Amino acid sequence: VNLNFIRWADKIFSSIIVRFLFLIWLAFGPRRIETPLPLGVIKKVLIIKFFGSGSILLASPAIYKIKECHPNAEVSIITLAENKETCSLLSAIDHIYYLDLKNFFSFFLKYLKLIRKIRSKHYDVILDLEFITNFSALTTLLVSFSSKPPVTIGFSSHLKWRNRVYSIAIPFDHSRHITEIFKKLFSPLTNKFFEIDFKVSRNDLLSAARQSSLVTNLLESKSEMNKIVCVNINAGKLCHLRRWPQENYAELIFSLHSRFEIQTVLIGGRDDISYVDEFPKYLSNTIEIYNFCGKLSIKELIYLFSKSHLLITNDSGPLHIAHIIDLPTVSFFGPETPRLYGPIGPRHKVFYDDTFCSPCINIYNSKKSDCRDNICLKNINPQTVMHTIEINKFL
Repeated sequence: VNLNFIRWADKIFSSIIVRFLFLIWLAFGPRRIETPLPLGVIKKVLIIKFFGSGSILLASPAIYKIKECHPNAEVSIITLAENKETCSLLSAIDHIYYLDLKNFFSFFLKYLKLIRKIRSKHYDVILDLEFITNFSALTTLLVSFSSKPPVTIGFSSHLKWRNRVYSIAIPFDHSRHITEIFKKLFSPLTNKFFEIDFKVSRNDLLSAARQSSLVTNLLESKSEMNKIVCVNINAGKLCHLRRWPQENYAELIFSLHSRFEIQTVLIGGRDDISYVDEFPKYLSNTIEIYNFCGKLSIKELIYLFSKSHLLITNDSGPLHIAHIIDLPTVSFFGPETPRLYGPIGPRHKVFYDDTFCSPCINIYNSKKSDCRDNICLKNINPQTVMHTIEINKFL
């Protein structure tokens, strides 16, 4: 299913249905509860997060905190099929419900069956992690129709009727990092302040790492002096504007090979293969690179990262994996603000030009921009990036 169609359906189709259901829901009377929630009554928690595997990983400290505060609680998540493997990495998630977007009609039928199944589980709490989408509000409403409605928690928006879908509507605070925003959303369940800590997430990811023949052969062929640098020139299908230009990557890689003894590995998903296959034409024939794009599972990618020295990447899912397992990163932001999603810490260097028109994608425009010239990324100079890598002694 085309991404623009999904945005349209969420804005028009889902909006109409959810408003209609909301009127029916009003017949049951508004539900408001006091916080914090009673700790002893929470046995089943459902998390809604359809889009963004990186966001799921960034929410993981808060998900683990639920398990810590409610050790006997069963935590489930409903997401898209493309995020199933990511969710399976996190030991705090007991059950994964997933939907496939390949065909609209099969998606719709499976969605209705899944809602019926989820309702039969009688969840105590529903946490909607989506950023004010109508579809997630619709899902929340459909699951909530029961003799014993669950407590529902989600982000508040400018739509007052949508806010009333939730028992607790949490403000989306743009001044905070997304991990802090998720922490605030989960706070009615945790009942106490906690620091964001990826230690458990890191252990889960590294424990799940799986060798692949590609990575094994690479490790066996390289000399002890050569260091592996992973390069992700993609930005996922959500917004291609987040790509730093290929010629900039090529100039940086040339400088790195001239200065250091490294082996460059290109990574990416299956949807990125055609874009990555074009990249070698920007490079000199003297530079050897390994193209692993579309050839590694997430578990195999984690294993590659565990053996690497640096990841150079656009704003994308692999950046958050590297951040969690403590692989040094150099990342590029422009259409999206690093204040929200940028990795934090001295081992992670973020480049953001803060151009007058940046950031142009956000939760209110479904991360869709009319920009045709991402100067916010084009203005980031490869030699400046090279200098940063040198002075930080990443290699």
